Amino acid sequence: MVKTMIGITAYANADRTLIHEAGIRWIRMDFPFPFSDRLYGRVSEGYREARVLAERWAGAGFDVMGITPGAGEGEYQRDASGIIREVWQRYVPEWCGPLGSPQYLRYYRAACAWMAQDLRGLVSAWQIGNELDIPQFAGPLTLRQACELIRHVAEDLKTVDPSLLVGFNTAGPTGGDTFLYGRLFAEGSFPLDYCGTDGYFGTWHPGGPDTWAQRISFLSESTGAPVLINEWGFSSAGEVMSPKEPGSDAVECQLRKWRYGWGSGHNSHGQGEFVRAAFEAFVSQRSKLLGVFFYRWEDEDRCAVCHSPDCPIESAWGLVDAHGKPKPAHFAFQEGVKNLNG
Repeated sequence: MVKTMIGITAYANADRTLIHEAGIRWIRMDFPFPFSDRLYGRVSEGYREARVLAERWAGAGFDVMGITPGAGEGEYQRDASGIIREVWQRYVPEWCGPLGSPQYLRYYRAACAWMAQDLRGLVSAWQIGNELDIPQFAGPLTLRQACELIRHVAEDLKTVDPSLLVGFNTAGPTGGDTFLYGRLFAEGSFPLDYCGTDGYFGTWHPGGPDTWAQRISFLSESTGAPVLINEWGFSSAGEVMSPKEPGSDAVECQLRKWRYGWGSGHNSHGQGEFVRAAFEAFVSQRSKLLGVFFYRWEDEDRCAVCHSPDCPIESAWGLVDAHGKPKPAHFAFQEGVKNLNG
């Protein structure tokens, strides 16, 4: 039996021994745009730091999946009236040109090809961009432009190193995901090694851990590619909104509550039960799965999207708490990996 790729997102100071003990062998990490002043010019400090970190993970016995540079991200900020709104923050240098322009595509492709060569032998798998089916990460890129970028970058990465595992992810069942899958897998000529998807059933999306079996089966049958779950998880903190609650149509960080729940709720016990049941779904679809990457290893001390220390929305996803102590989900995960890999 070919073992499923088991991965995680983690901070640089994470306990590598404990991660290994959980059955995790892959680290998924971001790589910033590699040049700061011009194409092939001065290598950016952010890229240098990411490369050193990748070397540290590899030196500790992990395989590395890289994420090509994010164009930007929609961050949650409060306006003068106290309403939290999504504000686009661009990350790729302005000299690359407007997102979606021919110049941007040319520069982005060149940068990704350069990284594949620079990281050859260090990064063995790539995720092109992140959740380019939603505005939070695609920004002004249209779905058609996102498809063009993914297709060309995949070709470039494979040209540099045919042994690379190359693909992309979507944010889950968003509507835009079906456009990307349909356009990129229908022709069958693009060098994509996996069908990638994220999914946060019971938190950001309706459903529960059993929904994963349906999702994996559908994607495998519709694309003909092995499925890689680039992100999955269940928050261990936060109450669930009432449909009648004032402002329940606002972003989750506004009320600091989840729109969806599952089982006993968003607490440590509920998270552990979710992880256990999710692995049962993964086992049922094992032949269609390439890998599962959990988000994330550790809890954070503040919300990752609105940056408030008392917001539970993006802060309690870890298998261990903010002090590195294993939560019930850690032990459920460890057992789940054993079952998944036989």
